[in-house]
Formats: sequence, C-alpha cells, structure tokens
Amino acid sequence: MKMNHANGAIVRIKLENFMTYTFVEVRPGANLNVIVGTNGSGKSSLVCAICLGLCGTPHTVGRASNVSDYIRHGADAAVIEIELSSTSGRNTIIERRITGSKSTWKVNGIVTPQKSVETIVAKLNIQVSNLCQFLPQDRVADFVRMSRQELLEGTERAVGSSELFDLHQRLKELQQKRGALEATLQGQKMRLEQDRQKVSHLDTEVKKIQEHKEVQHRIERMRQKLAWMEYEDARHLFLEEKNKLRDEEHKLKVKEQEQAPLQSIVDKLSKWQADIAATDKQLKTELAAGTKGIEASLQKLGELADKFSSVKHELRRKIQEEEGRNERMKKYADEVAGFEREVAESSREDVEAKIKELQEKIQACNRDISSVSNEKATADNFIRDKQRESNAVVQEIKRLNDLSNQRLELLRRRSRDAYEATIWLQQNEGRFKGKIYPPIMTQIDLLNASDAKYVEAQIPVKDLLAFVAEYPEDLNSFLGTIRDTRNLRVNGVVVPSESLESFKPRRPLSQISRCGFRAYIQSLFSAPDGVMRYLCKRHRVYDIPVGDTRTEDCLAEVRQLGIRRFFTRDNVYSVKVSQYDPSRTTTMSSELSAPRLLTMSVDVTNLNKLEKDKQALAEEIAARTAEVKKLNAKDRTLQQQLEELRMAKKRLIGELSHIKQLSIVLEQKRNALQRLQNEAIDLDAERRKAAAEQQKICSCRVKEVRNFAKKLQDCYKKHRVFAEHRLDMVKAVSDRKKAEEKLRMAQNEYRSLENGVRSMRETLLQLKREAQKKLKEAQEATKCSSSTFTIPPDVAKEFHKLPTTAEEITKMLHAEEVKLSCMLPVDISVEREYHQRKRDIKQLETDVDKNETQLSELETEMEETRGRWLPNIEQLLQRINVGFGRFFRALGCAGDVSLYQGEQAHQYDQFGVNIRVKFRDQEALAELSAAHQSGGERSVATVLYMMALQELTSVPFRCVDEINQGMDSENERRVFEMIMNTARQNSAQYFLLTPKLLPDLPYAENVTMIFISKCTTYIPDWNPEALVGRSIGLAACVRH
Repeated sequence: MKMNHANGAIVRIKLENFMTYTFVEVRPGANLNVIVGTNGSGKSSLVCAICLGLCGTPHTVGRASNVSDYIRHGADAAVIEIELSSTSGRNTIIERRITGSKSTWKVNGIVTPQKSVETIVAKLNIQVSNLCQFLPQDRVADFVRMSRQELLEGTERAVGSSELFDLHQRLKELQQKRGALEATLQGQKMRLEQDRQKVSHLDTEVKKIQEHKEVQHRIERMRQKLAWMEYEDARHLFLEEKNKLRDEEHKLKVKEQEQAPLQSIVDKLSKWQADIAATDKQLKTELAAGTKGIEASLQKLGELADKFSSVKHELRRKIQEEEGRNERMKKYADEVAGFEREVAESSREDVEAKIKELQEKIQACNRDISSVSNEKATADNFIRDKQRESNAVVQEIKRLNDLSNQRLELLRRRSRDAYEATIWLQQNEGRFKGKIYPPIMTQIDLLNASDAKYVEAQIPVKDLLAFVAEYPEDLNSFLGTIRDTRNLRVNGVVVPSESLESFKPRRPLSQISRCGFRAYIQSLFSAPDGVMRYLCKRHRVYDIPVGDTRTEDCLAEVRQLGIRRFFTRDNVYSVKVSQYDPSRTTTMSSELSAPRLLTMSVDVTNLNKLEKDKQALAEEIAARTAEVKKLNAKDRTLQQQLEELRMAKKRLIGELSHIKQLSIVLEQKRNALQRLQNEAIDLDAERRKAAAEQQKICSCRVKEVRNFAKKLQDCYKKHRVFAEHRLDMVKAVSDRKKAEEKLRMAQNEYRSLENGVRSMRETLLQLKREAQKKLKEAQEATKCSSSTFTIPPDVAKEFHKLPTTAEEITKMLHAEEVKLSCMLPVDISVEREYHQRKRDIKQLETDVDKNETQLSELETEMEETRGRWLPNIEQLLQRINVGFGRFFRALGCAGDVSLYQGEQAHQYDQFGVNIRVKFRDQEALAELSAAHQSGGERSVATVLYMMALQELTSVPFRCVDEINQGMDSENERRVFEMIMNTARQNSAQYFLLTPKLLPDLPYAENVTMIFISKCTTYIPDWNPEALVGRSIGLAACVRH
C-alpha cells in the first residue's frame, strides 16, 4: 500500500561496508517498523547507521569511540545514505562517507560541510542525541539513569515547542545571573558598610597626620634654607680659589720663558763634548793598536822561551826513557827464565788423564740422579691422583652434611625445643655411657624420596621427634638435664634388647607380591641399628607392606592373608578383627598426606663409606709422601756428590788451562824483550842536537827583545797625547754638567709651579663640583628646575621668616625635630587609605544603585518568563501523565508523571520530570530508579514513557533498540499490544528492534516488518527492485 511519510521521516537507508554489512538497502514504513533478527545479525547496525548518518557521534551510540571503528573489516571506507521525506517537494538525501577518522558529507549529491548538514537535521526536529527520541541498545540503561533535570530537557526537546526549551534555558540563565548578582550586591553592601565604619575611625588619625605634616614642612623649609646657604658658601670659596689660580698661572708662564737661554748653553757644550769624544775614539784606536803590537812581541818571546824549555825537557825525557828501557829489559829477562823453569816442571798428560776419570764419575752420578727423579715423579703423580680422589670424597661428604644441616633447620621449624636439645647433645656427647641418637627424623634416610609418605604415616610425629638412647640411665640423665635445667619439652625412648635379625615378617614378600606389594616399610629407608630396632619393636616397620594400585583390586585376598595394616599407592588400610567373632572384620582406609618431616634424606651408609674412603686415601697419600721424602734425601746426597766431582773437574781444567797459558806468556815475554833490545837510543847524538836547537832559539830571542823596546817607546808617546786629550774632555763634561744643573733647577722650579697650578686646578674643579652638588641639593630641596640658580621668590619669602645665620637655623631645626620625635608615630598609608576608602565608598554607592536596578529588572524578566514557561510545561507534563497513566493502567499497574520543582523556590536548574510507578497492588508509588525497580520493570516504564511522548510527538521518527530485554512474557506482550494499537492510529514513524516475534499478536496493517538473518552464504541473484510494489500486508502474511 502507499506510504505517507511525515516530514523528516526516513524513506530509505543504504549502507556500504558498514559494520557487518557489505551492502544493504532498507525502505522502512511510515509508521511502526519492527526490525527482527537474532543477536549479532546486525539489527543494531541499522540504529548506528541512522545515528551516524544524521550527524550523531559515536558517544550517542554508546559503542565504539571512533567513527573508523564502524568501517567493515578489510574495507577502506564506509558509506551511509539516508533519504528523508519532504512534504513540500523533493526528498532530502544525506550521504556520509567515513574514511579513517574523517568524514565527508553530501546533500542530494552535493558536497556539504557538516555544520550545514546539522542545520538541515535540526530544522526537521531530528534529535539523535535525545534519549526521549532515539534510544540505542547500549544507551537503554543511560535513559533510566537520566536525572530528573536531564529527562525534563529531553522531554522539552522531544515533544515541546522550541520556545518551551529556550524559555527553560533562559530561566536557568536568569537564575544564575540573579544568584551571581545577589551575591555581588550583598558583598558590595557589606564592603560599603565596612568602608563607612573604617572612614569614621580614620578621621582622628588623619588630623594627627596633618599636624605631623606641618612640623615636617617647617623642618623641610629649614633644611632647604640651610642647603641654599651651604651653596652660597661653596660658591664664594670657588671664586676665591679661581683668583689665586690666575696669579699662579702668570708666574708659571714667566718661569717657562727663563728656560730657553739655559737650554741653548747646554746644547753648545753638548756639541763640544761630542767633538772631543770623536777625537778620543780615534786616539783610543791608535793606542790599542800599539798595545796590541807590544802584546804580540811579548807573546813571541814567551813562545821562544817555551820552545827552549821544550828542547831541554825532550832531552831529559829521552835520557829517562833509556834508563827505564834498560830496567825493563832486565825484568823481562828474569821473567823469561822463571817461566821456562815452570813450563819444564809441569805435566800436561797427567792432568788430562785425571779430568777424563772425573768425567766418567760425573756421568754415573747423573744416571743415579735421573733414576731418583723418575721415582719421585711417579710418586708425585700418585699423590696428586689420590689427592683429587680425596677432594671429591670431601666434597661429597660436605654435600651430605649440608643435607643434615637442612634436616636440622626443618627440625628447628617443627620443634624448637627438640632442635635446641639436639645442638646441646652434639656439644656434650662425651658425657654419656653409650650413644644417644638425635630425633629419629634426622636419622632416617629414604632410598626413594617418594616413599616418605608411607614412613611418616607409619611412625607418629611424636616418635619422629624423639631421641633414642642405648642405655636407660643415659636417657634419664639426658632428659633430666634438658627438661629440668634447660626447660625444654622433648621426648626420648630406649633401644630394645632384641637384635635386628630377630624381626622377621610373618610372610615373605614373594608370597604377597601377587597382590601388588613391592616392599616392607623397613626396606624403604636406612637408619642406625639402634633406631631401626626401636622402630621394628614399636611400629612393626618390618611387617607392614607397601603396595600399588593393584593392591586395591585385591583387598579381599589381602584380608584372607591376615595382613592387618598395609599401604597402597595413595591410601593406608587398617583391618580390625572383632574380639567376639573373629570371622567379622572391619576395614578402614584414609588418604595419605604429603610428607612434612622426611622431605630430605641423607644416605648414612654412603656417608660412612665416604669417611672410610677418605681415611684410606689419606693413609695412601701419607705412605707415598714418606717415600718422596726418602727420595728427596737420596737426591740431595747425589747432588752433593755431583757438585764435588764438578768442582774437582773445574780445578783440573783450571790447572790445564794454566799450563797452556804459561807457554803463551813465555812467548810474549820473549817477544817483548826482543823489542826493547831493538829500541835502544844514542844519548850523545841527542845531546848535540839539543845544544844546536837551543843556540838558534837564543838568537831569535835577542832580535825580538830589540823590536819590543822600539814598540814600547812608541806606545808611551801615544799614551801621553791621550792623557792630555782626556783632561780637555773632563773639562767639557764639567762645564756641561754645570749648565745642565742650572737648567735642571729652572725646570724643577717650573715643574713645582706647574704641579701647584695643577693641584689648584684640581682643587678648583673639586670646589666647582661641590658647589654644583650643593646647588643641586638646594634645587632638589626646593624642588626647583636645574636651570634655576637663585632662590625662587615664593621660597625666598618663606626664608625671610627664618633666622639669617646657619647656627640659629640649626638650633631651630633641632627643636622642631625633637618636637616631631615626641609625637606618636603615624602611618602615612592611613591617609592614602582614608582618601581611597572615600573614593571606594562613592564608587560602591554608584555600583549598589546600578546593581539594585539590574536585579529589579532581572526579577521582572524572570517573573515574565516563568509565566510563559511554567504553565505550558505543567500542561505538557499533565498530558504526558494522562497517556503514561493510561498505559500503566492497561497493564494493571499504576504510574504518574509530574513536575519536580526542587526544594527551594525559583531553582529552575533543579526542575525535572518525576516518574513514579507501581507494579504491585501492595506497593506504593515509587520513583523510577534502579534502587526500586528491576531491569524489566524499568524497560516497561521507558517504553510507556516514550509511547506517551509519541502521542504528543512533533518529531519525524523515534527509535528504540531491544527495549524488551529483561521484561517478563506478560508485560512484553502487553507492551507490544500497546505499540500495535498506537501504530493503528497512524502515529509518527517508529523503529522497534527485537530479537523475536511474539505469537498470536494482532498485528496492524500499517506495521512494516523488517527481518534480518545471518548466514554463511548469500543469494547472488537477489534483486530488491523486483519486489517493489509486490509487498502484502503483515496480517495476510501471518495468515498464510
């Protein structure tokens, strides 16, 4: 049939790659649209598409937090296209393309900004963020949690006019402004009153300040006049010093003119002295040349004298050398004779024979030493090997002892008394006649740790913690000391007299092994003989078998074998025989607990064996060590013998070498003697040669002496001329110095005057600065400009009232200062505060008047706005209440809607919708909340409230997603019937999502059913266009 959609209703929805949909196009009906589908089929995806496609946000949907999360997995973009009905012309088609976290919008195929789209949606009165119009599945709980205030605003936007909502917002705005203005006005009035009171208190203080200021003013005038008087004094002193400086500068100029003639005389004398100095230099050069010639003659005479002495010394040397040669010839002749005799007496063959004999003895001794070294190396290797074995044994013993220490630590945690008694026993073992064993738990060594649970189950904890003594008297003594003296609570037992061999099981293990028994308790562990005897005697560990899972299948046979107590893998069984009827037995079983005391086991047998191995190895090492000591002694004896043979051989080799050396030395001495005989000197010829050379030297010396005398006479003459010239030079220097002294005195007088003038200039500059400083101080004191150099007339007029001398003014100033000091101290800020508060009071009075006027105008506007809004909202809620109550009465329940106006008047932000419901007769109406109603009841109330709004609807469509969750079947059916009745009245477009259809419901003809199913395949030839116009009524469909 033809559908007449309301303005803004949804005509078509098309989705591409949106959430679970690759492509889908839906054409909803104009009235009620029931969307049916199982959970996960995609019903809520349509709701999400409507929300996001009409400018909604992910927060409104209440699912994912980002729009990109709504793109189908594996796709790059999603498209939502919604066609909205228009009663005035062409329908509006809004398209949203989601790419990543961005969206692009189109309206009727034209790209449009989102703000423009929001404007179009708002004009159609579509409010996807209003839970009263659009309620997604994930926001149903949020509707119930909405406060009264939020529900009122949602209702205003959903069914009220836009003016109604705006008036409410304006009232809240005016309420806030009035509150702020009242608070401001109250604060201003409070501050105004405080300022007025403060000003009245400050009047007296201000008068004191005025009097204080008058005294300060007089003091200031006195100081001003003193400042100008000081300036005048400084100015007069400056002028006097300036006149003195002018006189001294004139004297300085005169002294400067007197220096020119003296400087001219000094210059002439300096030139004369320079000319004499040049001549002096020439004479000095000539005198140096003469002196040099004399020195050359003297040097030559000295060389001739040295040459004469050299000839004389050379002759004497040759005479002495000849005498020495004769003495050496005699000495060498004697040495040659002695060496010839010694060589004749020595026998080289005998020495070589002795050396050969000693070499044979040395080789024999070396063979003995090598044999001893080999024996020592063998013994050392044996000792090292045994030492390594001993170290390994020691490490193993240490490891086993560490297990013993761990057992002691376990004992300490289980029984501190038993632990302390054990420590005491270890320290005092020698006090007893026999052996006392520590607690049995420390003496038991399990062959297999997994068997600990059987041993612990057979031996009570009390006995595991008990000490075992071989003699009763030892036990009594031990317990007496431990219990009485050390106040420790321990238990002790005595070893029985029976031998260990006397404890035999009643049945050999081979007879009972078919029942799964693998061992007796005794064979599962080892313990000292005394401890084992006690356990056999007291707890029959030799006769209690241990089986496995097979044993539990042979319980009857085990009882026939007469075994009264036995173990399976995880249980212990006890068989009791009736005393009155031996044929009647009772079997009790219990599950074995995990072991707690025998979790660590030490192999004592292995430990004892290791101790014996350690002792045996130590004895072997000691025996071999003794052998090594004997070999070392023998080696030292052989080494000593070898050293003696080597020393004897060394002496013989030295003797043989000496014989060879004698022959060589003898030949050398003979050669030396022959050379000395060949080196003989002719002394007479040498004497004649020396006399001739001396005669020649004496002739040269006479000639050089004459030449020296002539040079000496010439040099004397030059010295005389040089001395006379030096006298002229001394006179020139003396005259120049006198002239320079006069010039220096004149210059000193000039500099003295110049320094005086400079000092006076500095003093004058300082006086000028001081005067300027005083002037500036005077100007600052009277607040004059820097261009004022005289006292201003108005100030001078006041100065005339003061004394004329500084002394009188100073006395008056001191009197005023004393008067000022006698006054109470005043706070200058008080006056500033006084005037500031005066200004503040004036401003506050203006502000108070202005704000009171504004408040009056605001209250007037509030009353006018309230008159326009309150009756309308009360009338609207009354109409909603009528429909809401009618729907609840149809369900056999009760409900009402009213306006909540807050606890105080005019608190418009507290106004809200108050929904009260009653689902049972015995109950009273209660406010709709999670604290009073169940989830299903809240869902019923939510649907009925929305239906009540729908009767007053002014929105294009509403949407509720699975509101029937949590409802019971009866309420669910009634709610659906109401929805169908509303649909028959051609109400606004409505989307209702549900996972199921209720049977036997009177479906209306204008209800559109939209079925959504999920499957693993799709229909490739599905053509939605082919079905347009072929739809049939829902009622006919249901009948078929």
